[in-house]
Amino acid sequence: MSALDSLYHHHVHALQAATEQALASAGFDALILASGSASSKNRFDDQSWPLSPTPAFLHWVPLPEPDAYLVIRPGARPRLIRTLAEDYWEAPTPPDSDHFLAEVDAVTVPAAAVAGELALPGRVAVICRDDQCAAAGTLNPAALIAALDQIRTRKSDYELYCLAQATEVAARGHRKVAELFAAGDPSELQLHLAYLTATDQDDAQAPYKGIVAVGEHAAILHWVSYQRRASGRPDTSLLVDAGARHLGYGCDITRTYARGAGAAARRFADCIQRLDVLQRQVCARIEVGMEYEALHDYSHELLGVALVELGLGKGDPATLVARGVTRALFPHGLGHSLGIVTHDVGMKLRAPRPDNQYLRNTSRVEVGQVFTIEPGLYVIDQLLAPLRADDRRGLLDWDALATLAPFGGIRIEDNLAVTARGVVNLTRQALA
Repeated sequence: MSALDSLYHHHVHALQAATEQALASAGFDALILASGSASSKNRFDDQSWPLSPTPAFLHWVPLPEPDAYLVIRPGARPRLIRTLAEDYWEAPTPPDSDHFLAEVDAVTVPAAAVAGELALPGRVAVICRDDQCAAAGTLNPAALIAALDQIRTRKSDYELYCLAQATEVAARGHRKVAELFAAGDPSELQLHLAYLTATDQDDAQAPYKGIVAVGEHAAILHWVSYQRRASGRPDTSLLVDAGARHLGYGCDITRTYARGAGAAARRFADCIQRLDVLQRQVCARIEVGMEYEALHDYSHELLGVALVELGLGKGDPATLVARGVTRALFPHGLGHSLGIVTHDVGMKLRAPRPDNQYLRNTSRVEVGQVFTIEPGLYVIDQLLAPLRADDRRGLLDWDALATLAPFGGIRIEDNLAVTARGVVNLTRQALA
């Protein structure tokens, strides 16, 4: 048995036991996980979107194939039902590995036979991204989905392996893009395509559409328009937020770079370096049992100090936090759960405080979790305008901010795994 086979064997057996408990608690006798069907781009087009399988299905088998079903019953091996593809126009995407077949009973049947295969006795739950096979049981029962989401928050060694492998792949792309940006003036589109080539994937295979933002575009948090012309500026910035997948699991990495010898470029480079120190400080603060929201608050405390040190903020750092200045410059959450889905499930169990409205993780840190730490610093006019207009105007150096505005913003994002042996920074390991 290979190392991958062994990891997957233990993953599936633990998942079987946990799922059986969840089924019993929810009052179900069996579970059908459906990959999902191909969906058209719109009613006036005969093209379909690339399949994004139901995450609960991928939790068991990394099979990016439409109209596939996994039947889970207590005390029985998982049964994988694949629909025979009778089509010469297109073919399903083959899996990157077939290691999972050793742990399931797999059959391939014609489409007409699928309903019979899914006719199970007792109370059956069906989880699917669309209404495929809804007639086979209760579709997407909320209580069961919530229980399965909680299972996904505690990553197995197999899942950690997949995330680490995805991170190694993404690291190649980030190195390549940084190299090209430092050496010349490529367009955003050229950088995006270079990243995909270096990571051997296309947009549909990536865990999310990569963000490649040059200059002021970095002030748009999810800039994916990919300008086709070079910036034409010797002094500018680049923010790259891009990941990769391995066997269904995706990483999420962001880095920011400065280029140029002018005073503004040097100042922006100092800001990047200072935010990197801040990000490492937050990572070092992680402890099992603490609230993730406390980490978010800590990042704002550190940012208040950094703003004063950088000459961007004035007065007491605590005042910059209390008066909402840091949240105008760092408006998003510190991070999110990570796994099969980029913004993974199960770790926003309650709403954050109103001043942390965009925080996607409000869990208590536990062994098995994987999440991101991604503080930012941006010059976004619409968020700064209220500060400029009221009595908070004196808390910022507006001339200094104006010199940074053409560089957009900074984000530094790592993926961290909380293990029994301590917190592991998957991103820093891969980029070392």
